[in-house]
Amino acid sequence: MKRSIFSCFLMATVIVSMVSCSKDHDVFNNSAVEQQHKSEFESNFIKKYGAVDPEQTWDFAKMYPTYSLSGNTILPRNLTRAVIDGGSEYMSIGDWYEVDAKTIEWMKKKLPDGRNHEDLGNPFYMIVPQNEFSIVPIYQGTGDFVWTLHLVVEDFNDQGDAMDITVWTKNQNIQKNESGNDGDWQDVGPVDPNTNYRTSRTHNTKTAKFVRAKPITFKNLPVGKSMYLYLSNLKSGAPRNPASSLAHQMLALNIHPDSVPSLGDDYKEMIIGCEDQAIYEKSDHDFEDVVFMMYGKPDVPEIKEITEPVKETVSKRYMVEDLGETDDFDFNDIVVDVLQTTTKTAVYKINEDGTRTFLRFEGDPTVSQKAVIRAMGGTLDFELTIGNMKWSKSGSGYAAGTMVNTGADGQAIDYNATLAEFDVTGWNSETNNISVKVGSKGSGNVMTIVFPKKGEVPMIIAVDTNWMKERVSVPSSWFTIPDDDDEGE
Repeated sequence: MKRSIFSCFLMATVIVSMVSCSKDHDVFNNSAVEQQHKSEFESNFIKKYGAVDPEQTWDFAKMYPTYSLSGNTILPRNLTRAVIDGGSEYMSIGDWYEVDAKTIEWMKKKLPDGRNHEDLGNPFYMIVPQNEFSIVPIYQGTGDFVWTLHLVVEDFNDQGDAMDITVWTKNQNIQKNESGNDGDWQDVGPVDPNTNYRTSRTHNTKTAKFVRAKPITFKNLPVGKSMYLYLSNLKSGAPRNPASSLAHQMLALNIHPDSVPSLGDDYKEMIIGCEDQAIYEKSDHDFEDVVFMMYGKPDVPEIKEITEPVKETVSKRYMVEDLGETDDFDFNDIVVDVLQTTTKTAVYKINEDGTRTFLRFEGDPTVSQKAVIRAMGGTLDFELTIGNMKWSKSGSGYAAGTMVNTGADGQAIDYNATLAEFDVTGWNSETNNISVKVGSKGSGNVMTIVFPKKGEVPMIIAVDTNWMKERVSVPSSWFTIPDDDDEGE
């Protein structure tokens, strides 16, 4: 650039040099304006929230999945999230359920680590029964992801939303005894989610003499609705592919340990074995990473095996500050949800007795991506790039200076609004390849905003929550550094 500017002074009469000078001068001004805006924003951000930790990242989205069979559609859908405690109207925590040494030994014998057990069950969903039903963990094998169990009920309300109930995490309400006799609970320890099973046996219950856990009982769920289970997995604090009963990562096993302590003749029981590695090609398919017992009186949820393609959809919400104001941290200038749907087709064989055995998922999964604009609180025109797709505010019929769906002038916010919807290709949920070009006020300068690197002040964040009203800053509680959880296989 110095050479071009220097040429302007020496060769002012040369047209080519004049063009070069003008062009470089514009680039210089544009860069200076952009840097000034970003510096002011960063300074004001630090004044409000404090200095940014060098390890701080800005992707807080868990990307919990939704599922549907091929005949249904869930794009875009509203998934009601419910992190429910023991006082909830839908769930309660029971007293200790004790699993003895015989059951643990049976699990190790029937579900040995690393051996393929796909023939013990098929992908499934369930039907909510009329009676209450319960789930309790009875065994944790070699898997070392940090998992959280979810139960999802479809068509939960009149709007057709799904209810996602967070049930419990790996080490919640579970104890084990490594050396004592059955019934001796004086010397117990937890299942540790932060140790590696290769070096510490506290990571699972394989070496326990006996285990006890508190069952979760579900109540007041809409009878007859479809429901399914999945594990949301973490590895080193980052979300990994979820493992679902719909996608052959959980099996309603066709075997049952006789030694499981009886609940009484009036109860029905089923055993569910789970994989924590959801990528089919990487899984060992042993289904012993987590084992639950589900029971009910007089019925457990009815099992419906999957016989058609399954769609799995994950989504991530991005919130953007466009630098129109450098002291405004409502992060609602652009709110966009990006959704990715993966469709898998299961292949079965028909057995002589008429039953079906899952064989594999056929072919490569098909993947589609969409973006849904939810809110635009900025007064600047912008061009949004997601993967390989570009979308602009003014080019889609919206006035650049108009704020939409952010509570301006006392207007109500519709958190389910679809202001625009378009197909996307090339979006990477891990690298967050999203950027925005914004025209600055009072000039022709264009500023480029990208997803922040670790330790940088953010102008884009990824979250799982709703956006703020105009000029209401996001709370500092949003900006937390994830714990460094254990490694998975």
